[in-house]
Amino acid sequence: MAAEALAFAAPRAEEMTKTAIGMGVGVITGLAEGVIIKMAPALGALEPVLSWGTLLGVPVIGAAAALFTRGMISDVFQGVAAGGGAILGYSLPALVAPFMPATSGRGQAQIQGGQGVKQLLAGAAGAPQRAQAQARAGMEF
Repeated sequence: MAAEALAFAAPRAEEMTKTAIGMGVGVITGLAEGVIIKMAPALGALEPVLSWGTLLGVPVIGAAAALFTRGMISDVFQGVAAGGGAILGYSLPALVAPFMPATSGRGQAQIQGGQGVKQLLAGAAGAPQRAQAQARAGMEF
């Protein structure tokens, strides 16, 4: 392992240029992809093709182009891949939610009432009891 493989130093012009290009193109990619995804519902039947195609296609094309090019154009495509990947990560939960099984509205990690479990009232009416239970739990420690 070379000595300069891990070093903390002031960035050189090439590194600053690479970072600036990647960030700028990433922002532009995010803007363009956001506009496409926002206007996709207005296109009716093309909406799933346009939104999923954009979300999956932009990062894949950006990464492939970055791998097969050199120099500043590679930096540009790395920015495209990073911006597209960020938008994909941001949008994926909302796009997958309709395909997830419905929940009963109650959290699955909640403890059900039973012996030794006192259920407190919900809302403002139960606030004094919750505060008292928290104070009691705090005093036990």
